[in-house]
Amino acid sequence: MKTPPPRAQGGPAILAALREAISRGQLAPGTVLRQAELAEQFGTSRIPVREALNALQAEGLVQIEPNRGAFVTTLTADELHELFDLRVLLETEVLRRAVPQHTERSLRRLESIQHELDGETEPAEWLRLDRSFHAELYAPSGRQRSLQMIASLRASAERFYLSHLGPEARRPGWNDEHQQLIALLRAGDAERASAMLEQHLRQTEKLAVSTL
Repeated sequence: MKTPPPRAQGGPAILAALREAISRGQLAPGTVLRQAELAEQFGTSRIPVREALNALQAEGLVQIEPNRGAFVTTLTADELHELFDLRVLLETEVLRRAVPQHTERSLRRLESIQHELDGETEPAEWLRLDRSFHAELYAPSGRQRSLQMIASLRASAERFYLSHLGPEARRPGWNDEHQQLIALLRAGDAERASAMLEQHLRQTEKLAVSTL
């Protein structure tokens, strides 16, 4: 079990490194996470490792069970469908609130991120940019609790489709849908933007479930 060590050895850095390793699929579902091994890798005591694992459990990325320890969460197809149902509910509502608050400056930031996405071929980097695109898409809503929940739900789901982000996968479709979303934001059409986003998420759901 290898994870990229964080630059700093404190709890937040360990949490970020483990979260990224899970999201990228470097720590696959079901992988056992032993505190002693992780503490040795990160050059720290078990206390910040334990704190990081507890935080990941709260995010739904790790399960901790008595006499079994910690391991990366696995999801059934039904659980993954439920996760995407929650994403659709939250993200479409947040987008409706964000649309009238977008400005020329925020739309240009979205276009800049999308320009990078259009030319990106490395799956993990494409996924990072996609994460940034959606964060920028929803940011004007001002719904901080909803945004935190969305980030957690996304982290639980994206590891299931990272390995399917090759050129033959849905990346061109996602990019086209992003462009349509930007156009609908420019038009101020919150309802059509919300409908497009739901379609966008449901297509991602199909890809994620196909990996199980």
